[in-house]
Amino acid sequence: MSEINEVSFYEEFSKKFSQYLSTYLGNKYQVYYACNNTLDNLISNLEKACGIKIKPDNVYVPKLKLDIVFAICGENQKPRLILIEAKYLHQLSLKDYSQLVGYLQVAKTIDLGLLLLIQKSATSNKLSNDFQEIVRLKKLPMNWIMDLRQFNETHNFKTGIISFVPNNGIDWLDTKEINGISSFEELTAIIKT
Repeated sequence: MSEINEVSFYEEFSKKFSQYLSTYLGNKYQVYYACNNTLDNLISNLEKACGIKIKPDNVYVPKLKLDIVFAICGENQKPRLILIEAKYLHQLSLKDYSQLVGYLQVAKTIDLGLLLLIQKSATSNKLSNDFQEIVRLKKLPMNWIMDLRQFNETHNFKTGIISFVPNNGIDWLDTKEINGISSFEELTAIIKT
């Protein structure tokens, strides 16, 4: 019998997230996803699925091993990528969020990232005590601007935290007060800009 881990739920979550996001975006947008591979392969798979070039020529794409990447393609708009860092745990810790932020810092082509808790059990406290305190005190950076002086470029990205109960729905952690993404409405407003 195979071990149950977050990979076991990638497909179920991705289909549900795609359905929700498509509902909020409307029929002028298409949502594609690719799972469990290196970023260069995920982008290549997404380009094949949507038929649109996502990676600009002469741009290095790091070979980061990532969980899920969504591509949102709209009329007359450059495709937007969303990175999902999934964890199959009882609750999320600050180290889990740090991993998402680290990936976004290295994968400069992605400007939206969501930390996903695939819930092992129904728990009301989705964050560890130290992580919850940092969020409560509004000390968690979720809207980033990186100044990469060495390359003479800046990189912006924004994050959010969601949870998913297998065979059920997707919930957002309210991070609006710390400039995080807190709902599908907020996410779609960002995508449409």
